[in-house]
Amino acid sequence: MSDDNDEGRECPYCGVILHHPYWSHVQQEHPAEYAKNETWVTLYNDYVGMGMEQSVCLMVIGELFNVSPEEVKSFIAKQDTF
Repeated sequence: MSDDNDEGRECPYCGVILHHPYWSHVQQEHPAEYAKNETWVTLYNDYVGMGMEQSVCLMVIGELFNVSPEEVKSFIAKQDTF
């Protein structure tokens, strides 16, 4: 059952309207795209946009992809996201 306040968002790969947790759709339906580090930037921007602190964002993304927060930070910094 969907919450009326949950507008959803479009999958960047197939256009399907997604509801939380939308990254589980990407992980299951688009594993090659999910595995790319570019996903880190999108996740980072989403988390920061929701008000999450930078250090927490880096830790969460690192845990999702089994890498260190420092590796995530380094990659994101190279993308001029910071």
